[in-house]
Amino acid sequence: MLAKGPVHEAFATTAEAPAAAAVVTKQPPEPIEELPPDQKPEGENVQWIPGYWGWDEDNEQFLWVSGFWRDPPPGRLWVPGSWREVRGGWQWVAGFWQEPNREQPTQPEIEYLPEPPVSLEAGPSVAAPTATSFYVPGSWVWRNKYVWRPGVWIEYRPNWVWVPAHFCRTPVGFVFVDGYWDYTLAQRGVLYAPVTFPRAVLTRRGFVYTPVYVVSEPALVGALFVRRGHTHYYFGDYFEPRYVTRGYNPWAGRVVNTTFTIGFGAGRNWGYDPLWAHYAAANRNNRAWNTRVNDLYTGRYTGNVARPPVSLTQQNTVINQITQTNVTNVTNNVTVVNNNVTVNKQNVTDVAMVAPARLARDLQPEARIRPISAEVRKTEAQAARLTRDFAVQRTKVETAAVAKQPTPKVADPKAPSTVQPRTLKLDVPKEVVARTQTRDEKKVPPPPAFKAEPKGNPKLDPTPKLNPKVEPKTDPNPKVEPKTNPKIDPKMEPKVEPKPEPKIEPKPKTDPKAEPKPKTAPKAEPKPKADPSPKGEPKPKEQLPDPKSKVEPKKGEPVPNPKADPKPKEPVPLPTPKTEPPKVEPKTPVPPLPPKVDPKPKDPTPQPKPKGEPPKVEPKTPAPQPPKVDPKPKDPAPIPAPQPKTPAPPPKAESKGPPSPPPKGEPKKD
Repeated sequence: MLAKGPVHEAFATTAEAPAAAAVVTKQPPEPIEELPPDQKPEGENVQWIPGYWGWDEDNEQFLWVSGFWRDPPPGRLWVPGSWREVRGGWQWVAGFWQEPNREQPTQPEIEYLPEPPVSLEAGPSVAAPTATSFYVPGSWVWRNKYVWRPGVWIEYRPNWVWVPAHFCRTPVGFVFVDGYWDYTLAQRGVLYAPVTFPRAVLTRRGFVYTPVYVVSEPALVGALFVRRGHTHYYFGDYFEPRYVTRGYNPWAGRVVNTTFTIGFGAGRNWGYDPLWAHYAAANRNNRAWNTRVNDLYTGRYTGNVARPPVSLTQQNTVINQITQTNVTNVTNNVTVVNNNVTVNKQNVTDVAMVAPARLARDLQPEARIRPISAEVRKTEAQAARLTRDFAVQRTKVETAAVAKQPTPKVADPKAPSTVQPRTLKLDVPKEVVARTQTRDEKKVPPPPAFKAEPKGNPKLDPTPKLNPKVEPKTDPNPKVEPKTNPKIDPKMEPKVEPKPEPKIEPKPKTDPKAEPKPKTAPKAEPKPKADPSPKGEPKPKEQLPDPKSKVEPKKGEPVPNPKADPKPKEPVPLPTPKTEPPKVEPKTPVPPLPPKVDPKPKDPTPQPKPKGEPPKVEPKTPAPQPPKVDPKPKDPAPIPAPQPKTPAPPPKAESKGPPSPPPKGEPKKD
């Protein structure tokens, strides 16, 4: 029984960038048949996750990472890892918590991506918004190429640990696991100690193993480690300098030249651990807790504090020395008082890395561990076999995919990847998927740290929805024109037209787009109006009768053009206005006298629009007298006939009358 070793990867996941696992020359033994213990945490979703073989570098042998009880993260499915045969030996491929497909939960689709670039995370660039906030690092995400998603500050949630987004390395490619909420260590389940077996035991027929020692959750605080490139934790004595060179670092800080510093720095020295982010925030006001963690790690690194034992035998020896007892297996005399492991009233929490399974309920009261029947144990053992079969299926599917296509290469974040992602489907037993459904409302996780990002066509819907909203904003101009054509035109036009005309004249090209600007348009600048008028030729046709304004004989006619826009459609059926449009007037604006235009008999035709008679006043106050503006364009439509009074201009207008818009353009050119 070991008091040191790897933590089951389904129990806790680090934020480390995955590196290729070491190749072991020895072939791992066949998996061991396990029968779960007779105690289990309460909860409908709690399940037995089977164990697997791990590699012990110190002793160069395989050790068994025991199965354990696990309350899975809400809405997550465990995809177990396995050993793969590679060139030169065997290599471990890690498992991960996958979010199953809601439409087809029994057939999850796993996407394999090219290798992501090196992380750009360097810590937060702004201060925490609140005293209870903690920082979540950024990560690369795939959007037809890798793009960087910056980190964010999120609020601390009691009893919830945020597992950041990370990648899982496989022979086919990299699997992206987005961030999710998980339970605290004491609430996740019961973690059992790793063990080693003599070969004679492994070859025994019908051998079944049941874990009998648990890893003490209180002891993990002072002896928990993270290893670079590995996605699971280690517990126990990894304080020697040789472990530092191998990449072992405490979860609560950093070690430089055997000097421990609690927490993580900033910039290049910045680091992150999901468990530390939670527990540091939870104990932010507990200075004693922080001091204890710092002193414990510092003392163990310097050798001033005894390091934890590495096996159950050594642990019994250490406890006997502390308590001055002489018992072969003193661990069986361990008790728990106030969440502290004691023997003969002596606190041995820091050295008692493992404890009898019967003490699990006292070590982890939050888990509410209760006895279970033999029938339940058998049912859980059968479900564990289904999980193990799932691991075998994954191995076959990924091995077949590797044979068809080589492993993707590193992707360039600035350019689209030449290696396209691949998606593989796995068949998951319904019994396994059913346990991913969280029914207890108390176990519903908080909102995710990051909002859902567009993935695929369905999530891109919001963008098209925004586009239509923008389009209607630009559409109102054309929509106003059709509305102005009917009787409502005088109301709509006065508001829009009087404003556009004045401002349009100073800004000829922008007049049609922004009609409100014409409010302050100089009457003397009708030529720029001709520029907007060409956009709508009917307007210039009506504008020709605009000679209404005596002050604007030359340029005044184009000014009424926008006002006549709505009514030109009514006179459009009359060919005379087109022929009559003495648009020549802009050519010869001086000869047409404005007084003659006003008295012209066609004013009676616009009489239905008597408001048009005061058009002269409109140029003075375009915005206040919009209705008067309407009669001007309408009056001009009939007025063109009387305009022949100016003999010289009318014949020219008739010859050039049909192409009324071109004449206006010509004066502009002039």
